[in-house]
Amino acid sequence: MEQPRKPFLSFAGGASVGYITVHLLPEFQKAQNEFNSVLHIPKRFEEYSLYLVATVGFLTFYSINYLVKKSSRKNALASPPLFIAHIGVFVLYNSFIGYYLIKGLKQEPMSLLFFTGVFVLHIMVNDVGLRLDHKRRYDPWGSGVLALSVFSGWLIGFFTTLPTGVFAIWFGWLAGGILLNTIKEELPKERKSKLIPFLLGTIISSTLFFLI
Repeated sequence: MEQPRKPFLSFAGGASVGYITVHLLPEFQKAQNEFNSVLHIPKRFEEYSLYLVATVGFLTFYSINYLVKKSSRKNALASPPLFIAHIGVFVLYNSFIGYYLIKGLKQEPMSLLFFTGVFVLHIMVNDVGLRLDHKRRYDPWGSGVLALSVFSGWLIGFFTTLPTGVFAIWFGWLAGGILLNTIKEELPKERKSKLIPFLLGTIISSTLFFLI
């Protein structure tokens, strides 16, 4: 059954794409350079060391999403272990967003306001996808746990600073997840995505990221 896609959600998906292409990829390269330096990665692996971590992140989210879809086709709802695993990876995902807001950004009002807005849009897109995947099982505690995970990541960043290697691995793993989750919410036929809002979200987000 086809599920109409609200223009706002396609706009949010476009904003996430703008974040990936204009901000995340350059930051990813910077994180990889620091990762290589701290962990003394052999020179022949330096160009793609953290990209392997991103690939693991991509495959993690892809595999869980695939298994959830397969299980829900058979039983209407995914099995409880798959539901817990799905929520679990998004706890790590959302926690990093909270941590990144306090440790990965310049603590300037305009920058914080804009990045917070983009991340809120991105989390909303993920929230809709999870609600469609897990239906009545997702609320109330699934959404509550994920909301708290953002705050927990922020608290971690407030009280401590993670070692560079840990931060880079977490960031690399998350980058693969962001890439998959952004695209998968716009591509499926049943989502009936809206092209114009998606393009506007991408263009506006990319422009603002470029200017900040």
